[in-house]
Amino acid sequence: MKKLILLLFIITSFLSCTNISEREKKFNTTEEIVMENFKHISNGDMESFQTTISDDFKFVLTGTLKFNNGESFSRTYNGYDSFLNEFLTPALETMPEGLIFNFEKIIANDNGAAVIWNGESEGLYDTYNNQYVYIYEVNDEGLVSSITEYTDLLLTASSLLGQKINTNYKGE
Repeated sequence: MKKLILLLFIITSFLSCTNISEREKKFNTTEEIVMENFKHISNGDMESFQTTISDDFKFVLTGTLKFNNGESFSRTYNGYDSFLNEFLTPALETMPEGLIFNFEKIIANDNGAAVIWNGESEGLYDTYNNQYVYIYEVNDEGLVSSITEYTDLLLTASSLLGQKINTNYKGE
């Protein structure tokens, strides 16, 4: 009986290790997909970036930032063309010398990841050094289906758009 219990314990332990191993493989695959996508965008290789995203890709800029013309900058950009033409190109126009991407870390699970990075540039109105968190979702086909950006939009508004920020707000 002791041998049977020992054998069951060994089999159960082996199966548990196999499951963890498969899960870790999925995490690693997701991390590789996300890092490939991040590498392409940070190098400005938009042709390669496009090969890593799904047809229903969306990019979400959180917050309530508006362009100087009053149009909302913070919103969901549906599809590659919207992301490139309505978000990325106008954003880079506020940084004439480009944006330097400094990768910090990635935290991945089986279908997504958080990428933490720092961006540096000379903006149109001031030096720009902002922290970012990109939340990636990866679909079953191994393509990035969405990126949600979290960043300091007050710094973006002042350094890149020249908007005056009221920092003395008292909640009135």
